[in-house]
Amino acid sequence: MSSRNIFGALHENMCYFHRSHGQSLLSMQQQCKRAKTVADLHHLASDIHSFCHYLHNHHTIEDQRIFPKLARKIDISHLEDHHKQLSQLLIEFKNFSHRLKQLKKTDDEDLNSIINEATLLVDKVSKLVNEHERAEEQVLEADNLKKWFTESEIKQLFNL
Repeated sequence: MSSRNIFGALHENMCYFHRSHGQSLLSMQQQCKRAKTVADLHHLASDIHSFCHYLHNHHTIEDQRIFPKLARKIDISHLEDHHKQLSQLLIEFKNFSHRLKQLKKTDDEDLNSIINEATLLVDKVSKLVNEHERAEEQVLEADNLKKWFTESEIKQLFNL
């Protein structure tokens, strides 16, 4: 693997997962716009639940296997702050998902209120996740890693 590829591998892999998160969030935003029935909200609830699960797993891997190694030389406190905020927001998101799953027939006024609440929460999660993931990608950019680590250090840290 060339030096450029060594330094770019982490960034490329992270971007792959981040694109998937972005697509999921965009899909949920579109679902909010199209939602008309309780069944639509049940589908949204399922997607929220899945998203929370996958994002939690993604952050667990980052927190255990990637960023602690980089933190030896790079200040990542801003990412740690984001993770704390995201953890709290994901709890709220997951709780909202459970609430949506429990919905039974409701009148149009209540349904519109719930759809508006869903839209605001999905947008809030989307904004924070996208902001956080762009910050992670900046840390992992090849040119940034080269400022702090040698090629052999990156290979050793990440078994490349």
